[in-house]
Amino acid sequence: MTQADLENAKLELLASEYRRKGYDVAVRPRENHIPAFLRPFQPDLVATSDGDSVVVEIKSSPELASESIVKLAEAIEAQPGWRLELVVVNPPVAHEVPPHGALAADDRVESILREAQALYRERRYEPAVLMAWSAAEAIFRRIAQANGIEAERKSSASVLKQLYASGVIDEDQYDVFSRTMEFRNAFAHGFTASVAPETIDRFMQDVAELKSRPAA
Repeated sequence: MTQADLENAKLELLASEYRRKGYDVAVRPRENHIPAFLRPFQPDLVATSDGDSVVVEIKSSPELASESIVKLAEAIEAQPGWRLELVVVNPPVAHEVPPHGALAADDRVESILREAQALYRERRYEPAVLMAWSAAEAIFRRIAQANGIEAERKSSASVLKQLYASGVIDEDQYDVFSRTMEFRNAFAHGFTASVAPETIDRFMQDVAELKSRPAA
């Protein structure tokens, strides 16, 4: 679900709640349906009753400090009987993705790949996959960012789907990456899992190929 989808869903919910409380509600009202002081701001929702007048704005966290929000708050504060309700809606963060942190640097990714290849040559397939997947995640997310794909706090599966849908990886690569991810997830969480050595070999070749691609 996109940020716009989340905001629209929240807006519909709030509109229903205010109507249930007896307010007159206008969702994204036109200029001729709101007071003059609100017309420069195009509010998301305006709810009015005999004793209360509310302007609702639905934003993501980074937008809260924007100049337009500050000006809107000042304009509303100057109007007796009016108040501003700010509602924060952010895309869900995948549980396996840390809320803070930066992707591994290129030299670190290269070092991890070399270690994974050494483990593979020793036929230590499980640790080879775990090491290689660590490098692959950084590569997937960096390539996604370079191609304008939102990937910062998305799950691995979501990033892969977006790379495939955007044509960055082909069907065969998507299949290999997905099968490797399934093995990695099962093994990392203590379940019995296996993956064919040829799949691991193909996986590491495809990851190395992606890493060597020129930036978009």
